[in-house]
Amino acid sequence: MLNKNNNTMECGGTAALQATENGGTAAAVQKRVAVVGATGYAGAELTAILAKHNDAEIVALFSSSGSTRGPVSPSLPKLIAEPFTYEALIAAQPEIVFLATPNEVSADLAPKLVDDGMQVIDLSGAFRLADPGLYPNWYGFTHGHPSLLNEAVYGLTEWCNGELKNARLVANPGCYPTSILLALRPLTYLIDRSQPVICDSKSGVSGAGKKSDLAWSFAEVAGNFKAYAVGQHRHEPEIRSGLHLGDRAPLVFVPHLLPTVRGILSTMHIGFTNPIGPDEITSIYQSTFANAPLVRVFPHGALPELKNVVNTPRAEIGFTLLQGGRRAVVVSVIDNLLKGAASQAVQNFNRMCGYEEVEGLA
Repeated sequence: MLNKNNNTMECGGTAALQATENGGTAAAVQKRVAVVGATGYAGAELTAILAKHNDAEIVALFSSSGSTRGPVSPSLPKLIAEPFTYEALIAAQPEIVFLATPNEVSADLAPKLVDDGMQVIDLSGAFRLADPGLYPNWYGFTHGHPSLLNEAVYGLTEWCNGELKNARLVANPGCYPTSILLALRPLTYLIDRSQPVICDSKSGVSGAGKKSDLAWSFAEVAGNFKAYAVGQHRHEPEIRSGLHLGDRAPLVFVPHLLPTVRGILSTMHIGFTNPIGPDEITSIYQSTFANAPLVRVFPHGALPELKNVVNTPRAEIGFTLLQGGRRAVVVSVIDNLLKGAASQAVQNFNRMCGYEEVEGLA
């Protein structure tokens, strides 16, 4: 367990001492949580947030099976991750398990955890698509648990209306879809589906996770800027589904690799069925995000910048109307490791448990 007084981590304990404050007064009972995949970029960010969360008690941290015991990251030397085994996870008796694991690992592990009575927040893409037939083409594997795809709650937090409270399995959205759907979903039913929805997104290198591929090396990325996986990126069907575009409405999603560590800037080009004014767009955004403490919408013509959200859990959105209100350019920015992964997972955790939405994030 995590002792928040000295920031040391002891994993695998089956009983935790309840924290006390103010001369021994018992604190509120915390949720027992575990993180599998704690040593990845998103997993380490998630662990750091949970370590300071007043209502979370970390009872287990795991790296991949076959790895060695060690710190979650160099910046978190006292938070120790153990090599993963299912037996050790069960022995820790978590109530909620965060999976920051590869897609196929989550697809296999999440159903076991749910069957064993735990709630799961999965940061992979294993349960984001409702149609199991999409997985072989977009994710490269046949989904072994299609019945859970319909049960999984798609955790785009600002668009969840109470369904997180009773969720057994939450599918945390992808980083690109988060940046795009937050900006465009409020406008979904104004969009002219006969015109292509163009999403031009740029991400820092950490979005690819920890890998040794040449394409992601410093020599290839520094001073460079390139598009990749055009028409093939696995986030495309997630974006299409989130915007209710169906199979025929044209969607062009072009991801790019920025020579930065983190952050996503998405520029979206859309047409409207009828001309619309800036006040109407502003009103739609204001009503949509009136109770969204981590989303900021700029006035018409003001556009957000990446530097303002990196290392924060916030999303920022701006728009400019063109051609007399018949078209718009919408720009959104998020931190791919936080709002695009770890901090959104904690937002979902907070809503599941009835905590303040920004607990651990403010």
